[in-house]
Amino acid sequence: MYPARSTCPVCGEAMVVSRLDCRNCGSQLSGSFELPLLLRLSEEHLHFVEVMIKHRGSVKDVSDELGIAYSAARAQLDEIIKALGFELAEEKVEEPAVSNEERQRILQELAQGRLTSEQAIKKLKGR
Repeated sequence: MYPARSTCPVCGEAMVVSRLDCRNCGSQLSGSFELPLLLRLSEEHLHFVEVMIKHRGSVKDVSDELGIAYSAARAQLDEIIKALGFELAEEKVEEPAVSNEERQRILQELAQGRLTSEQAIKKLKGR
C-alpha cells in the first residue's frame, strides 16, 4: 500500500480524501474529507515528529537518534511548527535579577563571610 500524499504532485495544492474503504467488511464511504493536520507534513517532517513522540519531546534525544546537531533539530522543529500553521513562540530570555556589578559585590560579601549563602541567594534573586 502506498502512503497518502497531502499535496497534488501536479499542481502542488492540498489533496482531499474522496473515498474510505473498510478492509474488514468492505464498506465504503464516499465524500470529500480533509487529511488530518499531521498528514499534511512532508515524509521527512512526519518522521521527525514520530521520533519526537518516541522520545517524549526531547529535542536532544531526537538529534542524537537522527545524527544531527541539536541546532539543526531545533530548526527542523521550527519548520514543522510553521508548516502546521502555528506561530513560533518567541524565546524567553530571562533578565538577571541583579546587575553584574551587584552580583560581584554580593559574591565578595559572601566570600568575606559578611553574608550567609541563604542571604546571598536571596540577594542574587533580587529579593
